[in-house]
Amino acid sequence: MAWKLWKTEKRQDETRSWPSDTHESLKQLLDMHLGSGAAPFVSWAAPGITFTTDVETLARNGVRGYQLALWFWLFAEKHGTIPAKMVRESFCLLADAAQPSSGDKIGALFDLENRLARSVEAISAEQRTFRQEGLSVELPMEFFLATGLLRLAPESPYAGNDGAGLQGNDYKLADCFRHATEEALSIFRPMIDAVDFDAKVLPNWRWSARPGATERHLQRRHNNPLFPLHRQMVTAHEVYEARLADAQALQDIRNELNEVSCSFSQTTELPLNWQSFLEAYRDHVDRLDERSLVAGGQNASLGDAIASLRTDILTTWRASIHKNRHSLATLEQEEAKRAERRALLYGCDWTAQLLSHGSLIPPEEVVPALLSESAPELEKAVTGLQAEPRLHEMLAQCCATAHRLVNELRAAGHNLPDIGDKLRILDGAPGQLRA
Repeated sequence: MAWKLWKTEKRQDETRSWPSDTHESLKQLLDMHLGSGAAPFVSWAAPGITFTTDVETLARNGVRGYQLALWFWLFAEKHGTIPAKMVRESFCLLADAAQPSSGDKIGALFDLENRLARSVEAISAEQRTFRQEGLSVELPMEFFLATGLLRLAPESPYAGNDGAGLQGNDYKLADCFRHATEEALSIFRPMIDAVDFDAKVLPNWRWSARPGATERHLQRRHNNPLFPLHRQMVTAHEVYEARLADAQALQDIRNELNEVSCSFSQTTELPLNWQSFLEAYRDHVDRLDERSLVAGGQNASLGDAIASLRTDILTTWRASIHKNRHSLATLEQEEAKRAERRALLYGCDWTAQLLSHGSLIPPEEVVPALLSESAPELEKAVTGLQAEPRLHEMLAQCCATAHRLVNELRAAGHNLPDIGDKLRILDGAPGQLRA
């Protein structure tokens, strides 16, 4: 985390031995969390603090969830955000194995704690300060964690009623957050000091909701009979390496975009060859946009930044030809064609990744990857290939290879859900494809 809620900490227990193995440390943490009477979770409430029954469960779960989140935030500080995400996923799956459905509940609790943390990060020092009897008083961050939990948690009796008073529960809960933080850090700091990160020891993972291109192809291959047996095997270490590669791909695009944006913003006067000058900027930004679409993953903010710079370039362009109706019309027609091409060729992960420079899809896995897409995504891919005459031969080859592959797998006794619909889409059956 970018901020620290803790200022003082209890003395750490230096006599206890903690595991260095990632998986063993997660199992120990899970035992502590699910076990009754295990520190630090048993000490969630500050001494002397009690709550009414309608608030106690919320307070206990919220503070214990915050203690648990502290472990993963500390882990991220030491090993990085991608390893922390991997171990969090593994932890939730371990919890599911121990107590069915508990992993989803813990995951939702993590999301809430991260939401609370981000809301606290956004609070300025001025917003935390008020005057009382002529003195300036700064509320501690724990107070805002407490009010956030009471206002935002769906199960809170105060949720959705911003005007309702919190009846002093905000101050009591803030005291519990402070106390629980001290209790947790006294145990978790030595735990984190001891633990290493090795993705190879993680038995499982969860696929990202928005995987990057490298992870997406691993996801296609995993336990998928469309691929050769040795390619169906995917490990947590491969997923970790894929996420690193995907994150680096987006970072490289961001870095290049920042350079282009800085260069364009420093332009105070257009040169005589202003049209080719602006065309060069637009083409560069469009290439970055295509790379962003190919990279996939958490690229929404990057896409917004690219679109913003592109808008600035075109605004300058239009301002330079605003008196020439013919030039304006020509520009708008060209923009419409570019937008249509972008939607056709980059609207589907498979097409974008296949047509990119240095495609992550090996040639022998092009068709298995295509058949691994959902029917709507496959239809987008076929529509894009049909729209480009130079790609018609590729589409025909994909169709023939798909039929041959499916026949072989059916003969071997494999059940392939929705494969008939996908073959009909590839064949261009009436009603399946847009004209």
